[in-house]
Amino acid sequence: MLVPTDIVPGRLLSRHGRTRGHRLLQAIGRLFPSFAMRSGTALDLHQYGIVVRRAAQRRIVFVPFMAMADLHLYRTGRRLSGPADALAFRRGPDDPWVDVLDDHGDAFHLRGEIIGGQLRERGPLALRTLEAGEVLTFHAVTHAVVRLSSVGVDIDGQHFSIADIAKLDEGGPDGSLRLLDAYGHTLWSVHTLSLFSADLFVVLMRTMIEAHQYGITQKRPGPAP
Repeated sequence: MLVPTDIVPGRLLSRHGRTRGHRLLQAIGRLFPSFAMRSGTALDLHQYGIVVRRAAQRRIVFVPFMAMADLHLYRTGRRLSGPADALAFRRGPDDPWVDVLDDHGDAFHLRGEIIGGQLRERGPLALRTLEAGEVLTFHAVTHAVVRLSSVGVDIDGQHFSIADIAKLDEGGPDGSLRLLDAYGHTLWSVHTLSLFSADLFVVLMRTMIEAHQYGITQKRPGPAP
């Protein structure tokens, strides 16, 4: 999937630096010049993406929503259940992750804006890519690779035809995404937090399932005169 290289950030919507607790640590650090504490990463939310400002490296990088191939929702600390409380994004597997943690001001809002921005900006491009007969790749925490095309899904050597997939079920008690056949049998399942860009995968998968089912319906012969 080719992403335009001339995307501009657009209007600045909000800034998300470190919270007061982090600034207090910086102030303490300044009292001891031998302790070289520098601020971490600050994130600026723009109309078309995130501007990442890394103070330690004195670098400013713009990551468009359209170019965010991987979004990873995860839990911090020792939490084994409950909703994710952190997010990381990157352009692709060869690029570094950028974390959105709770020590960034209003991180909950920022995480939602990033997920929504990827769906809004990358989603239509992804659909056009599938319609053109190309393949989209999704990665997972387990290093599994999910290849999505207009004819089906390929996962670690297994192929599931779009004609055999009747439904995508999400939000079960175990937090899984499941591809089901017409009899309700599970063809494949994965934990939502294990699949990068899971929200985008769900939207694309459901769109293809519905398009295929609608196409089959349209091809059925009408009643005899």
